[in-house]
Amino acid sequence: MAFRKFATLSLLSIYLLILAGGIVRSTGSGMGCPDWPKCFGRFIPPTNVAELPLHYEVIYQDKLHGEVLFNPTKTWIEYINRLIGALTGLIVLITTILAWKEGKKVFLPTLAGLLLILANAVLGKYVVDSFLLPGVVTAHMLLSIGVIYFLVQALNNQTSKAVIPLENRLWIGISLLLVLIQIILGTQVRENMDHVIKELGEGAKNQWVAHLDLVYIVHRTFSWFIVLGHLILWNKIKNSALQTYRHGMMVLVGISFATGILMAYFELPLGSQAVHLLISLVLIGWHISTWIQTKNA
Repeated sequence: MAFRKFATLSLLSIYLLILAGGIVRSTGSGMGCPDWPKCFGRFIPPTNVAELPLHYEVIYQDKLHGEVLFNPTKTWIEYINRLIGALTGLIVLITTILAWKEGKKVFLPTLAGLLLILANAVLGKYVVDSFLLPGVVTAHMLLSIGVIYFLVQALNNQTSKAVIPLENRLWIGISLLLVLIQIILGTQVRENMDHVIKELGEGAKNQWVAHLDLVYIVHRTFSWFIVLGHLILWNKIKNSALQTYRHGMMVLVGISFATGILMAYFELPLGSQAVHLLISLVLIGWHISTWIQTKNA
């Protein structure tokens, strides 16, 4: 019982960390703390420029990448993200210790999740240090999905599986794959967006979307495949015992679609990018869980 509570708490904390990371990216706060583990040489971040080291813009000029104007809001957004990351790592560590008593089937995937979290922490630092090197953001996201997969697997390894028709389970897998592809495309759009912002500046927000390249068109068009695939799955499992999953996944697809429209046509409202990403990862986590909890008839 203790393991299940902490494993569930681990999943929730990971999703909270993903949301916090999305807020960091969408607000451009990745450079809020140019050093690690301290922030401007302090364990508690500064709140005004007077608390910064003398000539801080020279000391941290390489890591700040030209963003030398101190912004306490961005600094604290990044710092809170780090605190949530540290807390998440601690919770997953406790979960891994508790999993030891549950046997190999539970311990090994939990340990894999912990190792991926540690790897992602290192990679997350590199995301900032490399100043958005192409591919690094995508790898960062794939590791997060890996953590979700292993923790969901650990939670469901000792539960009985529901028997469903092979065709229905196949469509669960197809829907999972479609969402995974869309998330990868989304990270590519995010990387492209970062370069557009760098080129046009923060003040040209109304022009960002218009200057995105082909990957944005592919990502936007692919959303219709997401909707179609989930509608087929929704119809396939209409007489099954998976009704909570059936209706829940469509709600998540609807929210994801709506936030995508908000970003495209309303100049990326604050929080829309973070919610859009979070919903997609909750959806893929639910698909993974349902796939593990079922077996072919």
